[in-house]
Amino acid sequence: MVGEKEVRAMCPVCSSAAVFRCTSCKEVSYCSKEHQKMDWKQHKNSCKAYEIRTSEKLGRYLVASRDLNPGDIVITETPLIWGPKALYDPERIAPCVGCYKPVNLDVGERCASCGWPICSGHCQGLKDHRHHGLECVVLSLRPGCAVSDMGDYYRHDALFALRCLISQTKFQKKYKKIMELQSHIEDRGPDTEIYRETDALIAKYLENNFLYPLRSVENELKTNLVPDISDDLIHKICGIIDVNALDVNLNNGCEISALYATACMMEHSCIPNTKHCFNLTSTDESSQYRIKVKAVVPIAKGENITTMYSHALWGTQARRDHLKETKYFSCFCKRCKDPTELGTYLSTMKCIGTGTEPCGGYQLPDDPCDDTSEWSCDKCPVSVKSSEISFLVSKLGEDVENIQIGRANIQQMENFLEKLSTFLHPHHYHVYSMKHSLVQLYGYQNGYLHHEMKLEDLEKKAIMCQELIDITTALDPGNSRLCLYTGVLFHELFQAKFEIMKRDVDSKKLVDKKENLKTLDELKDCLKKALYALEDELDGSSGQKLMVVMKASEDKFLKWIKEKQ
Repeated sequence: MVGEKEVRAMCPVCSSAAVFRCTSCKEVSYCSKEHQKMDWKQHKNSCKAYEIRTSEKLGRYLVASRDLNPGDIVITETPLIWGPKALYDPERIAPCVGCYKPVNLDVGERCASCGWPICSGHCQGLKDHRHHGLECVVLSLRPGCAVSDMGDYYRHDALFALRCLISQTKFQKKYKKIMELQSHIEDRGPDTEIYRETDALIAKYLENNFLYPLRSVENELKTNLVPDISDDLIHKICGIIDVNALDVNLNNGCEISALYATACMMEHSCIPNTKHCFNLTSTDESSQYRIKVKAVVPIAKGENITTMYSHALWGTQARRDHLKETKYFSCFCKRCKDPTELGTYLSTMKCIGTGTEPCGGYQLPDDPCDDTSEWSCDKCPVSVKSSEISFLVSKLGEDVENIQIGRANIQQMENFLEKLSTFLHPHHYHVYSMKHSLVQLYGYQNGYLHHEMKLEDLEKKAIMCQELIDITTALDPGNSRLCLYTGVLFHELFQAKFEIMKRDVDSKKLVDKKENLKTLDELKDCLKKALYALEDELDGSSGQKLMVVMKASEDKFLKWIKEKQ
């Protein structure tokens, strides 16, 4: 919590000259790290960057307790509780219940007590009460192991709810904080689809296989491990998880879901003023999965502290539908209220016109915060119903997903992109998705390696990268949600421009020294921005892999400069 920056101040412990400054508030300084540790208990409450407030509309939410600058730490905390998420192929691969590594169910080991899939009998998480230690007692009440239908037999998504139930007696303080979180149980009644799904997949699964059998052996166990196993409580816990849990992507390819007492209170905005990352590499159990929330833009004292609970590259209708279905509220942020989405036109459609030829105009929603709003052309009188727009966008979205999953080649993707351009604005989010895939294929697919590409194709890649960077920057000015996208785009822009420069130098086109230096500065700037975008992503496997690629590009670039000097 301290940084070695010399300041003119006195240590509050001994009044000596202070050289260590609290990096949270930057207002209190200490003469040594030891004195900082001594004073921290007294200082930490006044040092908080946030205040908790309550309103009828938002419930509990956070506001800045002082002016915050980009980079200032807002929250650091460990999760109250966490649990594994089922993997994409639960019949073949499952997360170890002790450490969440992927386990091949055909050859993997099983827990000696409960039979659930594990990575090894030596896994430290098997005895750890924060992981598998306590739940194993309950899970072992079901005899036998599955040899088929394992995705139904081992419901890893139910373990999170079970761990919350067990915390009633073993982690009472944490359980109290968990139960204070919003559940929106009033929106999840017996007549809703989410209730029926939760009841079948989580509640009845836990009750019939584990919780009811637990009641019959509690005298033998000499403990009431789960005092309340009522339907109402299980559904409330599932609501709390659905509304508040954050997904943590682990380095091994698995995911866990975690609940955080304070971070869960951050209000949603489609233009968030914070970003967060997780501690995935610490061997210290006390900091495992610790979240760090920091400001990405200036936040004035009293201003709401916000994060984002949907995808920044979805259009307004998709984002608002997702929030209503999963978080039970409608968003009315600046981006949602702007038909152009901050000038990016991320949801905008092409107009079909009134005659045989398109009018060249674009259709935008009259009121983007009204799900039934008509879409009107900015050039002609044609308007389209919201339901028709939704149907077309949904169908095109399925086509985009299919062509990307199908590993289409560059020519196929270019042909499909041309098809999309018939219906969508050049900046529509489906077009963005296709272009982002293409810039990562140009230069790497056989026949399109950078040194093989035609000059006009390299220039096309550079233009496409810059176009996507402009959109990304407008949507995410603080580099909060689209760090990996931004890193990739600046790196690919560098690759295209570097190849163009190498050809210009080899052909003697770049003879003007000033022009040469300007181009070199542009390339250095691209690499700098690419590396900066990843600074908070290096705990994750994706960030680590990208950084290795970017560092290799930087080394080749510096080597080339040295050779040409």
